Amino acid sequence: MGLQRELAAMALRATPLPGQKNFLADSGVLTPVPHLTGSIGAVGHEPFMAEDLRRLFDLIVVFSIGDFTDGRGCSSYFDPASPWYNVFYGAYGVRAYKPDGSPWGFRRDGRPNLDEMLEVPWLDYNFLTAGNLGCPPSRMCFRVEEATSGKEGPWHTAEVACIIPSGLHRLKDAVTPDLTYYAVFGVPEESFLSEQRESYEPVRMRGKMYFRPMADRTTLVWGGLCPDTPEGQRLFNSILDKMTPLYPG
Repeated sequence: MGLQRELAAMALRATPLPGQKNFLADSGVLTPVPHLTGSIGAVGHEPFMAEDLRRLFDLIVVFSIGDFTDGRGCSSYFDPASPWYNVFYGAYGVRAYKPDGSPWGFRRDGRPNLDEMLEVPWLDYNFLTAGNLGCPPSRMCFRVEEATSGKEGPWHTAEVACIIPSGLHRLKDAVTPDLTYYAVFGVPEESFLSEQRESYEPVRMRGKMYFRPMADRTTLVWGGLCPDTPEGQRLFNSILDKMTPLYPG
């Protein structure tokens, strides 16, 4: 377990890979991700370009995940009994190529566009996470059930309850997974999958995202999304408590 955990932490720290760029860092935009008890203690910086996403934006995902615990060879991201089930926290950078020149998540007049902003986690949870872990399109179930917009200082906010496809799966159900993702998350423990539990099961989550324009055409987003359970929401509150001082107005 120690070696697998260390390999996962090294894989996170090795991002961006050679030849990839962190456009947020290149623009001087900081994305601190604090260490929380129960997290792996390493941060990934994974960029995705518009040409690959087939979207009108480049994306960088800055994130940490749950630790490898209890002698297991995978992250608690896969553990249904853990508050870290399907949790990653950190930040997004979104560099837009919209014809009107506005940053992603905003209209041309500067008003926030919540539906547009929520396309980012829709893409991330469906395709960039579950999809890269082998989830077939028929099981990609991200949908927003509640969304409340607000404003806190310079930050626009969205409090969200949603359904996501879990990353937990049986290896036989994975459809062309990106094997490099197993280097980060580990391989799901068979003990996590009872006969009644489906691969890539729908999971109800609740969280909050903060977003504002930063560099040219670029939106900075930070926050977290955790299981909609008492333990999951205690974790979510601890994430906000740690992150809020790092992202002042």
